[in-house]
Amino acid sequence: MMKNKVENEMFDEFDFMYHHKELVKKREEERIKAEEEKKAAEEAAKAAEKAALLNEEEKKKKPDGKSKEEKKKAELNRKKEEQRRKKQKEEQLRKREERIKKEKKEEEKRKKAARPAKEKEENAQKEPEKKIHPKYGKPYKNDRNADRKRSEIKEKPKKERKAKDEVKERRFSAETSAAVKAVFTRVMIYALISAGVAALLVGAGIAGAHLILGFHRNVSHKSVSYQVGLVSDTVRVPYDTVVRDGAVYVCGNDIVNLCGFTVTGTEDEIKYVSPDDGNDTVVFGKNSNRATVNKNEIRLEAPTFTSDGKLYIPVSFFTSYATGMVFEFTEETEDKRASLVVYKKILNEYDHKITGAAPVYEPVTFRVKEAVLLEKIDENALADEIEDATYPVDISAYYDAINPENLYAYISVINQTHRAVRTLEYDDLTKTVIQAESVEEPVVIRRIAARALEAMFSDVRGVVGYQRFNVYSGYHTYENSEESDPALDESLLGLSVEVYLSPKSDYGDTRTFKWFEENAYKYGFIIRYPKGKKDYTGVGFRPWVLRYVGRYAATKMFNEGLCLEEFIEKYNLERVLEIKRTDI
Repeated sequence: MMKNKVENEMFDEFDFMYHHKELVKKREEERIKAEEEKKAAEEAAKAAEKAALLNEEEKKKKPDGKSKEEKKKAELNRKKEEQRRKKQKEEQLRKREERIKKEKKEEEKRKKAARPAKEKEENAQKEPEKKIHPKYGKPYKNDRNADRKRSEIKEKPKKERKAKDEVKERRFSAETSAAVKAVFTRVMIYALISAGVAALLVGAGIAGAHLILGFHRNVSHKSVSYQVGLVSDTVRVPYDTVVRDGAVYVCGNDIVNLCGFTVTGTEDEIKYVSPDDGNDTVVFGKNSNRATVNKNEIRLEAPTFTSDGKLYIPVSFFTSYATGMVFEFTEETEDKRASLVVYKKILNEYDHKITGAAPVYEPVTFRVKEAVLLEKIDENALADEIEDATYPVDISAYYDAINPENLYAYISVINQTHRAVRTLEYDDLTKTVIQAESVEEPVVIRRIAARALEAMFSDVRGVVGYQRFNVYSGYHTYENSEESDPALDESLLGLSVEVYLSPKSDYGDTRTFKWFEENAYKYGFIIRYPKGKKDYTGVGFRPWVLRYVGRYAATKMFNEGLCLEEFIEKYNLERVLEIKRTDI
């Protein structure tokens, strides 16, 4: 019995465990199923949302079926409708404002019309009762307001009357003070205006006086501080003695005393002889713009003139043709008068000023020298063999121009040592064949240089292909020189051309210039002002200036790296230049 009981209990326990596992398993399956359904629902919701978004985008992208013209017309109609509504609204606002203004005006009219009646009614209500006269014991006669006021005044206490009088007095005092201030203000304003007008009149008078006096001074009464020599006393001389027609003058007598010139000559021609460096001479004519320097006639900037028996000479003559003198001219300003200081140039100026050393003056000479005639030298004496040049074009027709028979005929030079004094004229000037179209005046050079340039032109443009190669400038007269100092303009020789490309600053880096630098000598041309030769030429790098000298000289300079001045110095060709000087 007991055994059956135990067995039954064990069976019940196993049965419970079995059912419990089944229950747990069933719950787990339900949970998993619920999660899967939930997940499926979420995915369905996301898919529906995505589909809705896609539909919305498709709707946006989908054309509404209207053409561009219809859309444009609809847009115009919409804008017109908006403008019409806007105008209608503005019109309604305007009418409303007008109606409000009209109502306000009518209300003011009504109030204005009702005001007298209202005031009359108020006055009637305020009308006092008839009072008994204190003296006679009966009402005032006719009950006039004036009678009542007089009576009331008499009846008011003295203190009130006194206070009223004080108020009146204060009011009168304030009114008087205000009137006085107003009068004072007006007087001050009138005084300031008068002072301003007076100041303007005085200023105008002073300005007019300055103008009149200034004009008058320009004629004869303006003076110049005039000093010759660093230790001389400064004197004042009339302005029109030192400055005439824009030219500045110096007294020749003072120059003679300063430099120690010897003076000879006649009454019409005065000759100055320099004591330094070979006794240079200059002859000035009276009232003439011509002078003769070392037997070379030159033209002055302005004519000489005499005053009080003294000869006056343009300062520009000495600054252009003389050495050893310094001229400092300062124009007149509002604070200082014009001044002219003339003194000899000190070579050891630093030592002289700092250490007190005795001054060493630069010799006073003239740059223009007398031409020297020498016997003709053998022009082949210095000649030697130079290598043959190869040409890509046939230059046989130009051989005589590229290789002139006279090897030194075109070695003339113009620089600080060899200055020009006038126009050099030639009867063989020829127009170049490659003149730039932008240049209106004909560009001309001497015939032999023009023919050699034409041969080089056929090579550089026809074979090498530098089509932009053009000539912009050539021969110039002394009067039409493009240099600031015509005496240093080598274009007067008629052997130079300018072949720059714009801008000039970039030309030295172009292939065209490199070609000329390496090949121009074959045709008798050199770069006149090469890089690094300013100490010899006196001019900086100008790669666009080509100069004809002939193939022999050009080849020597190319092979030895010489500029024209170095070539002349190395081969002692000053004798050739001295012969050529007779042509200048």
